[in-house]
Formats: sequence, C-alpha cells, structure tokens
Amino acid sequence: MDTSGSNTFNKFICIDILTNSSLFSAKIVDLETFEVIYANQSMKAILADEKAKHCWESVYAQDSPCKWCKVHELSMQKTAGDDNASITYEHFNEVANKWYQIQEKIQTLDNGKKVLISFSLDISMQKEAQSQLINSHVQLSQQTKALEEAKEKLKEQASHDFLTGLYNRRYLQQISQDLINLARREATELSIIMLDIDRFKMVNDTYGHSAGDQVLKYLASILTEHTRESDIVARIGGEEFAILLSHTDTNGAAVIAEKLRRSIEGQPAEIDGKTNISFTVSLGVASVDVKNDRNIDTCLNNSDTALYEAKRTGRNKVVVYSTE
Repeated sequence: MDTSGSNTFNKFICIDILTNSSLFSAKIVDLETFEVIYANQSMKAILADEKAKHCWESVYAQDSPCKWCKVHELSMQKTAGDDNASITYEHFNEVANKWYQIQEKIQTLDNGKKVLISFSLDISMQKEAQSQLINSHVQLSQQTKALEEAKEKLKEQASHDFLTGLYNRRYLQQISQDLINLARREATELSIIMLDIDRFKMVNDTYGHSAGDQVLKYLASILTEHTRESDIVARIGGEEFAILLSHTDTNGAAVIAEKLRRSIEGQPAEIDGKTNISFTVSLGVASVDVKNDRNIDTCLNNSDTALYEAKRTGRNKVVVYSTE
C-alpha cells in the first residue's frame, strides 16, 4: 500500500496547525547564520523586527547575541552524545512585555544543516498569579510578625511597669507562687524587702513631676544593679518597690537591705545632667513562711508593716518584721 500521499498530507496538516497555532510561539533559527528561517503566526506577532537578519535582532531587538542564549549549552550536550537534549527555561521578553516558558532543541536536518527549534508558551498570567501569591504570603508574614510583636509587647506591658521597666505588682504576685512552691520543695528560704522613697512628695513639689519620674527610674537602676538576676525587683506603685529574694533568710535580706540603703543615700540622682537630687529610702524586711503561707500576701503585709515602722521611727533605715 502506497502511503506517501497520506504522509505528505499529514505533514501539511501539521505545518498548517503549527503555523496558525495561538497556543504557543514557534521559531526555527539557522545556527550558521543565526537567521530566523521560520516563525509561526504567534511568533511573528511578538517579533521586534521580522526583517532583521539575526535572531537576537528580530526577536529581542538586541544589538548582539543574547546573554541568556542556550545554543552553546545545547551544543555541548549534543557533542557529549545526547542527541535528544533540550532545555526548558523561563524568560521575560521585554519587547512583548510578557513572560514565556521556552523549550529549545538543536536539530540536524537531512541536509546536515543545524537549526535551533524553539517553542515559547505565554505564562504571563501564571507569573502574575504567582507574584500576587508571593505578595500575599509576604504581607501575611509581615502581618503575622507584627501581630506576634504586638502580642509580645502586650505581654511585656502586662508584666512590667511602664515607667521604670521593672516588674509590676501583678507579675510579682504571679511569680511568687512558683517561688514559694520551689522553696517548699527544696526547703530553702524566701524573703521580701519593701522600700519607699522618703518624702517623695517634697521631691515632686520642689523639682517637678518630671524630675520625680527620673528619680524613680534612677532608683530602679540602682536596685537592678545591686540585686541578683534571680531576684524579682518590682515597682508596687507610686514610690514603693519590692524585692523578692530567693534562697535568702531574714538576716540575709536585712544585710542586702542595708547595702541598698547606703548605696541610695550616697548616690544622688543626676537630672538632665545638671541637677543632683539626694534622697533616701526606708526599708522593711520579712520572710515567707514557706511551710504555711499559700501565697505572698502575708509576707508583703509583714514587710509593709516593717517599712511603716521604719518611716515612723525616723526614715532612712531598715526594720526587720518581728512577731514579738
């Protein structure tokens, strides 16, 4: 049966379909002259200059061979014995202002001529969708990060005093329960120092509330500097502060309190680099009954009672709470 006519007919059908296809752009480049010797209608629609001699001129309006050209890479693969080698890559065509997925292959024709066969599929819509997806992901990541930072900030605000940066009374109450339980398990001591600035109203009245705030912050820095990392230093309210001392009995807490009193008495607060404000504190010391106390309240009240006694009996002194 003679099928030559049928093969010829099929060949013309394929060429016609290729030529008129709008699904992809196709071109064939002569690798001796680098001329575009064939372009289907879709490729012609995006050519920069159909009459230009070289492919880089006609397709991309370049003055010299394209930096992204794959011919050398394909030639190396073909030289290595891979006759069916092809390369697929993505490229933005600035002339057409579109993204294309390009598949290229070097083919040797029956006459020995080598040509580059190239198919380009417009993927601009996919790229746009991908870009939007990436932007959405970036925005979501930024929003998530901002939310986490806001949550951390709120968490910090909930546990810290806004002016001094020390812990607040709420946090002291929360952490003290854990420390009481720990001291009970390990049979160790737990004590509290309460302190209050003497005649703080006079500081505000004399120097102003802004200076008073700076004195509070200065005092907070002294307390932090002269206590251990394991100690909990908190601003209870106004000019009143508390220090929760783990592994410390009443005597040890009293020694620490006296050191703090002397340091504060001997270090005036420097305000705006000009004014030195001297001030003193009164301190009350008490220990937690780790066997019987269910929370920190009793010890806070006891140390506060000792603090009041220090105020009543002259200020600028340390008083240890006593049941006697």
